[in-house]
Amino acid sequence: MKVKVCGMKHPENIKALAESDIDYMGFIFYEKSPRFAETPVRLPARIQKVGVFVNEDIAVIVEKVNQFGLQVIQLHGDETPDFCLELRTALDHAGQAEVSLWKVFSIKSASDFKGVEAYCSAVDGYLLDTKGQYRGGTGEKFDWQLLEPQNFSRPVMLSGGIGPEDAEQVSQLYKDGLIAGVDVNSGFEEEPGLKNINLIHEFLQNLRTNE
Repeated sequence: MKVKVCGMKHPENIKALAESDIDYMGFIFYEKSPRFAETPVRLPARIQKVGVFVNEDIAVIVEKVNQFGLQVIQLHGDETPDFCLELRTALDHAGQAEVSLWKVFSIKSASDFKGVEAYCSAVDGYLLDTKGQYRGGTGEKFDWQLLEPQNFSRPVMLSGGIGPEDAEQVSQLYKDGLIAGVDVNSGFEEEPGLKNINLIHEFLQNLRTNE
């Protein structure tokens, strides 16, 4: 199972997390977020950098890819399939064809899945989060039962209020073939942008045990 820890901000916290058995580390490039990332960081090659953007201009996204060495772009706004295709073309022209695109979908009921597959030819993966009143992660628990009748054409990362206590349940979702991995954030924080590394280590250990 793939594991992404998002909303990283503080250099020492990033350095400590980089010693963990995670696959992706997320950095938010949305200025209204309390987890807004400003400083490029170095990570071990085994950890991919994910940049989170909300309705950002393509030129700015490409600039951040180059500046921060991003390997994955996570689109968390109202980006259309056409926008995603245009972004991919711009990345190709910038020599960044290997960068992956993920589109985030905010889900509260089964009807919110309509239109997801319209992105299948434009992105490399889907990320499902809980729909809330405001943009970005809500910290509210995702209704995992909504996943069972779905059949996605792209790998799915699950977000939405995942905490240390959820390791066994999300491992089962992975074993059932419903998700490719999880994206965690506020459930492991001491304050916005500052993660409790011990909680993450415990979560990872429980995940790997249940795999």
